[in-house]
Amino acid sequence: MKALTFLFLCFAGLPLRADLSSHALFKHFIGTWKAVGELKGENSNLVTIAEQWTGKVDGENGFLIEGTRTMNSDTQPFQWVITHNTGTDMFDAILHGADASQTLRFEGNVSMVNLTLELKAITGSGNSSITVLDSLRGDTKEVIESKVIFKGEAGQTTLEGIIKHEKQKTP
Repeated sequence: MKALTFLFLCFAGLPLRADLSSHALFKHFIGTWKAVGELKGENSNLVTIAEQWTGKVDGENGFLIEGTRTMNSDTQPFQWVITHNTGTDMFDAILHGADASQTLRFEGNVSMVNLTLELKAITGSGNSSITVLDSLRGDTKEVIESKVIFKGEAGQTTLEGIIKHEKQKTP
């Protein structure tokens, strides 16, 4: 009995690995996707967005999204590297753009009840931010609706909108 108690105590403090290939939310992100949307900003600014990307599990506790994004008429590659921090049960997401100056770090969490992923990056001097709320839609969970909100230094919304992702192919 003492041996079992000792083993339990030894392993109780170890974080459990997150298998994102069977994770309630991320298993639906696996595959090839196309997305379109619009972000509306201050002064009637309009940014049209089209994306093509592929989502796949990356290692034991990571998820990788790679693709291209066209904002208005400018097309650039992008990559999200999402990892699960088992100690906090939070997700870290690094967004890489075409060059190193386009790298942003987001912190996030998953709601298992609503099957949503909320990511937030603090930008500027600390009051400005970017928030992305991904929600699975439909019975087959082959649509992701991303609500994107940019906030300025004064806390005002500077750009916001919806991007709708539709699964094209499951591996």
